[in-house]
Amino acid sequence: MESTPLQVRTVTEAAYRQIRDLILTGHFAPGQWVRERELTELLGVSRTPIREALRLLEQEQMVVAESRKGFRIPVPTESEIRAFYELRAELEGFAAAKAAHRATPEQVGEIRWVLAEADEALAREEWPQVIQWNNQFHQAVAQASGNAVLAQTLAKLQTQVNLFRVLSWTGHRERPSTTHRQHREIFNAIEARQEGTARARAEDHIWDSLPLALSGLSSVHHQ
Repeated sequence: MESTPLQVRTVTEAAYRQIRDLILTGHFAPGQWVRERELTELLGVSRTPIREALRLLEQEQMVVAESRKGFRIPVPTESEIRAFYELRAELEGFAAAKAAHRATPEQVGEIRWVLAEADEALAREEWPQVIQWNNQFHQAVAQASGNAVLAQTLAKLQTQVNLFRVLSWTGHRERPSTTHRQHREIFNAIEARQEGTARARAEDHIWDSLPLALSGLSSVHHQ
């Protein structure tokens, strides 16, 4: 019996989500080749949906295709990492300050709820969920800033955020807990309507992970 287009698409979407989770949790390190054969064995699906899933991930720049070689996880340069963190610190700091000034009570409640969910995922060491709530925290703060263009800009940076997180979290088991504590500090400042403190805490949070990302990059080059 032949598979229908709907069945193929459903399997492809499932494969896409699973491969994406593997990348975000560090199963595949920056620079590592992502082999179709390995994925078919790991996920128990045929090569066609695996290949289509990798193409979707290529569009998100989570993998790069090299002619006749396959797909691999991209490796940023040190200057690219520094430039990215510089930009993100400014944007996240601005978003937190505006959230402290503009957030509605409902938006403050949503951020509090996201942090509670992150608490539970962290306690269970469910890393894909921890990453999900980590992203959701930053999205909720951006939305609470009241600046739609800012929120859209930060959303477009999410792929690089996810990839650089692998560099800064791999080999640093304490980092997720540190990140969560820093999120709490940002939220406390937003809830207290302390714009300057919210900006400072958000900027510090971003800059604090830069040395870890650079350390992770150095490890990749020495493998």
